[in-house]
Amino acid sequence: MPFVPLIAIVMVVTTYVAIKVTRARLHAAERREGIAVGRLVDHTGLDVQTGAVYSIQTASITTPTERLDGIWSTQHLERLARSYWLYMERFSLGLVRVYYDDRGRYVCFLSRHLPLLGFSEPEYEFGETHGVVRWPIDRGLLISRKGRGRGYLEIEVHRRDGVGTDEQPLSRTYVELEVSGFYPTMNSGLAYLVYKHTQSRYHVLLAYGFIRSLARADLAPSKIGRFAAAVDAAADEDEVPAPERIPRGGVRESREPGPRGTPRGLGG
Repeated sequence: MPFVPLIAIVMVVTTYVAIKVTRARLHAAERREGIAVGRLVDHTGLDVQTGAVYSIQTASITTPTERLDGIWSTQHLERLARSYWLYMERFSLGLVRVYYDDRGRYVCFLSRHLPLLGFSEPEYEFGETHGVVRWPIDRGLLISRKGRGRGYLEIEVHRRDGVGTDEQPLSRTYVELEVSGFYPTMNSGLAYLVYKHTQSRYHVLLAYGFIRSLARADLAPSKIGRFAAAVDAAADEDEVPAPERIPRGGVRESREPGPRGTPRGLGG
């Protein structure tokens, strides 16, 4: 597909402008609200045995504990997921658009007729100190035939309280954005070099920008609103529903979590 490298190059060109605008807004918000974003760390590479690409970006965000308590819920985890897709659209200056249907969501270039990436419905895990939302990778123009139905995109958050003082209680949230088991269309020789310096680089910058944007805690309303609807339905019974359990044997074989005492579930 000769136009795949062209799409990747066009997206990278838009990155410079998007980063300038985003950085100015976030720095202003951080100064105003006393928020600190830690050093951003990137681990991106290629599994030479399988040909799969992995990409992990992490950073910490320190905020007042009361502020974090106000958004630490399953409903806000779902809104966090929606915020990622919305940020992706804005970061691309409108070149990338995300469409939803009853099977999942699709990252498209300008039109739904050019689906770059397709994902199944998200899976959720949530507890007192951690939250996970994961989208299994389905198919798309940027995914090789071998990679269809393999790999995942995941956002994971962990909180640590008590990092401030009695006078100023602070909490630190560790945010990790990961793509694992991804088989790009451009995955060999010169094509992989193009991928590494375009599509891969774009994803890393997108991840960094998104993590920094979370410092504002301005999460977008969910497109599906599943957990909000479930909470409303259970309000009369004074019972907050938890996500159902994610079936084992899924795409996260290399990083299967240990017992955490919390359910996992399929989200909208």
